[in-house]
Amino acid sequence: MTPDRNYYFPTKGHAALREVIRYGLAGDEGFIIITGEIGTGKTLMLRLMMDDLPDRFETAVILSPHLSRLELLLAIFQDIGLAGPPEHPASLDSLLRILNDHLYALAQQGKKLLIVIDEAQNLPDESLEQLRLLSNFETDTQKLLQIVLFGQPELRGKLSQTNMRQLVQRVSIMETLAPLSKQEMVNYILHRFKKSGVYEMPRSFATTDLIWRYTKGYPRLINKIMSRALLVAYAEKKTKISRKIVNEAIASFNTPKQRGLLASRVLRWGTGFCLLILLFWATAFAPPWLAQTISYDRDAMPQWYLQTTAWFTQLADDGRQSMELWQEKVIVWINGQTNTPKQPPSQPSKVVQTMPLPAPLPTATPPLEGEADTPLPAGEPTAENLRPVYPSPFMRGSQ
Repeated sequence: MTPDRNYYFPTKGHAALREVIRYGLAGDEGFIIITGEIGTGKTLMLRLMMDDLPDRFETAVILSPHLSRLELLLAIFQDIGLAGPPEHPASLDSLLRILNDHLYALAQQGKKLLIVIDEAQNLPDESLEQLRLLSNFETDTQKLLQIVLFGQPELRGKLSQTNMRQLVQRVSIMETLAPLSKQEMVNYILHRFKKSGVYEMPRSFATTDLIWRYTKGYPRLINKIMSRALLVAYAEKKTKISRKIVNEAIASFNTPKQRGLLASRVLRWGTGFCLLILLFWATAFAPPWLAQTISYDRDAMPQWYLQTTAWFTQLADDGRQSMELWQEKVIVWINGQTNTPKQPPSQPSKVVQTMPLPAPLPTATPPLEGEADTPLPAGEPTAENLRPVYPSPFMRGSQ
C-alpha cells in the first residue's frame, strides 16, 4: 500500500515528530535521523516533510540507497539536475568540487541543499562516511546543506559502531516513530471510515480488540486488515464491519508459512508441557527402582570426582534433614502432639547417589478417648458465616 497524505491522521506521536522535523530544518541542524519499525509511517512522514519545506531548500531525495560513495554522489547530481564532470568515468574529487561550487552558488541565493534518504539502514558504511564528509561544506555562518535519514531500527545499530562515532557527534536530532496506541488505532480507523463515508465503524470492544491483537498498532497492518475486511463486506453485501468479517479478513492472510510457524509453536508448547508432567511424575510418583542405591568402586574414581560427589551428597543430606524437621513441625501443628524426633541418618561407608522417594503425607490423628471437640465461643466465625457473598463482582464472566 502506498502512503496517502489525504488519509493522514495526526496522532500524538506523528504530530510531535512532524514539529521536531520542522524545528530541525529551521534551526540549520546538521543530521536529522528518524527511525521506526516497518509499517509505522516513516515514508508518510517523509512526504509530509517535503510538503512542509519552504522554498529556500533544494532537495535531493534518494529512495534506493544501496549505493557506493561514487554512486551516491551521482544520484544526488541526477536528482538536482546538476551536470557532472566531462570525463568518464567521473572521479570522486571532481564530483565534490562541482558540488561545492553549486552549494556556494545556492548560498548566495539564500538557499541550501537538503539531502533526504529513505531506507537509510541499507546504506554501506562508506556511503555514511561520505555523507559525514558532505556535512563539512559550510561557511563561517551557516551550513551549505542538511541531511535527513529515515530508516528502520537497524540504522541505530549501524550508527552505534565505533567507526561511526564521528558521524553520531554531528547528529542533532534522532527520534523514533512508535506504533499507535489502542485508542489511537480506534481513532485512526474511525478517521478513515469517515473519509470513505460508506461503511460503519466497528465499535464493539471484541472487534477492536481483535484488530489490535493482530496489528499491534502498526498503521500498515491496520490498513491491510481493514482493506481486506472492506472487500469481504462488499462480497457479502454488508455495510457494517463485524467481528466475523474481521476474522475472515485475518484468516485470509494466514499463509502456509504462518500456519507452519503456528504449528511449530504449538509443538514447542506441547513438548514443554509434557516435560513438566514427566518431572512432576518423577518427583511425586517415582517407582521404587529409582530409589535404589548405585554403588561403585571408590578407588577407580578420580579425586576431583569424589570430592564433588561428596559435596553434593552432603548438600542433599542437609536438605533432607531440613525437610524432615519441617515435616515434624507440620505434623505437630496438625495433630497437636509431639512426635519423637527421628535419629539422623548414619553416614554411608561408600559414596552413593540416591534419589529419595517423597515422604508420605501425614494422616490425621483421631481424638483421644474422653476428649470432645471444644465448641467455638459465641461470636466466633464458623463455616456457615464464612461463605462468600454471592453474586461477587469478581466472579462474573467477561462481557
